[in-house]
Amino acid sequence: MDGHVHITNRVYWEGIDPWQRQPIGPWDYSRAWDSGLNVAIENIGTYGYTNYNGTVKQALRLIEAFHKVLETHQDRMEMAVDSAGVRRIVNSGKMAVILGIEAGFDNEGDVSVLDAMYRLGVRSIQFSGHETTAYADANRGPARWNGINAQGRRLIREMNRLGIIIDISHASEAAQLAIIDASSAPVVASHTAMRQLCPNPANLSDNTSKRLAAKGGLVGIQGAAEVLSARYYEWSKNHPEPPNETGWTLADLTRFLPDLIRSPNLDFGSYEEQLDWTTGQRWREFYSRPWHERAEAEPLLPTVDDWAAHVAHVIALVGPKHVAIGLDLVHGRGALRDFDASQYEKLPRALSARGISAGAIRQIMGENWLRILEAARTPAVKAGSDK
Repeated sequence: MDGHVHITNRVYWEGIDPWQRQPIGPWDYSRAWDSGLNVAIENIGTYGYTNYNGTVKQALRLIEAFHKVLETHQDRMEMAVDSAGVRRIVNSGKMAVILGIEAGFDNEGDVSVLDAMYRLGVRSIQFSGHETTAYADANRGPARWNGINAQGRRLIREMNRLGIIIDISHASEAAQLAIIDASSAPVVASHTAMRQLCPNPANLSDNTSKRLAAKGGLVGIQGAAEVLSARYYEWSKNHPEPPNETGWTLADLTRFLPDLIRSPNLDFGSYEEQLDWTTGQRWREFYSRPWHERAEAEPLLPTVDDWAAHVAHVIALVGPKHVAIGLDLVHGRGALRDFDASQYEKLPRALSARGISAGAIRQIMGENWLRILEAARTPAVKAGSDK
């Protein structure tokens, strides 16, 4: 099981069939299935729609795209909403896919919107956006709430009640610790690595990892070079991400803020039409051309053994029940050397080569994620004061 994958955005913007092997990009259902992956948390991303009304709209459009893929490929996959469903789907010979949201479900943190997302099947949400929201600080940009605020705590209680996995990835460290403390259920960092092995500030500190594990949570170890390899990270600080042949970078897709200014001339739908056109063009152009790592960075790319080293660090720190897979394989950035979705079988082999037991490997390969999915719901939590 991979707890952090992305393909629905490509379905929405490019119209691809994610069950066909894609010539560009490192991940699709076809290659992942053939290499042994049979459970995934598919994360839609509301990138570029970080205004307060646009985020919800974009999330809904992407959720609909996800459901259409389910309908088209119902002979190959089903949506799972709990661990029992995962096991039933896998035993039927299909891929079980859990729906998650990255980059925020609603920047205002409206509980009614959260409840509606749950009704549509969402079972995992990255609590912080990539930018600070009305309720949580992100790990980029200035902090506003010293972590999270009263509305953030209210959202956590509702997520606990519903059974939505809380993902602390991309939150500031203060927010991560506050979320862990406020949640009555285990929380996850679905796609990150360990700061002790790579000093990227986006990585988890040992202290945060211990606090997360004490609540029963887990860390999904990512496949990105800049979080796995200390050498690559140091190199990258003075070498901006190279564009692909179209001139776009990954950040141009996932981190850009619209430069359109709403005005009377852009009312009555014109603003959204222009934003959609701009965003769609970026996605289609970016995935129309290959991306190549710079030659001088090739020797710095992490190996699968480097990935396994981060897993081993978590095991040594807090035990094997608190670590799993969260590769976040995307086009346009350095990642594991000679690895894409067709090679998941390399991961357990790398762990075995480090002397990690077969029982621990079974936990890491999927059982830990299923435990989290089961433990996410705490029905005794009640809506009440924000204290």
